[in-house]
Amino acid sequence: MNSGTRRMFFPVQRVIVAFALTALLGGCASTTSRSGDGGPRDNQTQNERAAQINTELGVGYMHEGHMDVAVEKIRRAIYFDDNFAPAHHAYALMLNQLGETEKAGVEFAKAYSLDSNNSDLDNNYATYLCSQKDYTRAQALFARAYGDPLYKTPEFALTNSGVCYESQGKPNKAIGQYQAALVKADGYGPAILGLARVYYAEGAFSKAESAMKNFDLTNRGSPESLQLAIRIDRATHDQQALANHVLILKGRFPDSAVTKWFESGAK
Repeated sequence: MNSGTRRMFFPVQRVIVAFALTALLGGCASTTSRSGDGGPRDNQTQNERAAQINTELGVGYMHEGHMDVAVEKIRRAIYFDDNFAPAHHAYALMLNQLGETEKAGVEFAKAYSLDSNNSDLDNNYATYLCSQKDYTRAQALFARAYGDPLYKTPEFALTNSGVCYESQGKPNKAIGQYQAALVKADGYGPAILGLARVYYAEGAFSKAESAMKNFDLTNRGSPESLQLAIRIDRATHDQQALANHVLILKGRFPDSAVTKWFESGAK
């Protein structure tokens, strides 16, 4: 990193908190856990079974964007079994998505008190804590998640940890986490994008350009990634890449805020 280069501000794009949705949708009792076999519980009571079914339904509705029904199902799950950790975990994710951060924190804490050996929960709770600037606890939980040899997707937690280091103003640590994520999962888009974002913010434009090209090879762009790409293209004066990224932006996302940003001439 060029220590003589003035750092350029670029807003951190929050990596999606709900990485555990896939595991929850596959069966609430099957989330990654460091204790137990992770399989469905034997001899479930009727209430426990009702809690599991309602949680799975709630997470499914959340995944489809029907938050009103999702919340109703999760509340029903908790009514049936207040000690069912996946229900509190899912409810925390929903509340956080709805902007009810204080209530989300209560639900995360409840879920963690019931299941403190779940790597998906470590990752999601840590991401929440980072958003609340509780960086020390957040990084400790991220480390538990990506350090768990049974965790199937350590690149998620490593990338989220990198985003958290960006929020802390620690770009070198963020870069280290993104690179570690790519060791675990070569071509993982959010980690590559994280590298591009940090390099751009630090004024290392050639490295940012290289990272962005790697991202484009294996990932479909979003409005936010295309905005970053356009900024990098302008910094490197690559008119061909700029024209290509603008064409993609206007073609795929003509009504997006980023398209309006570009058309306004904003930097």
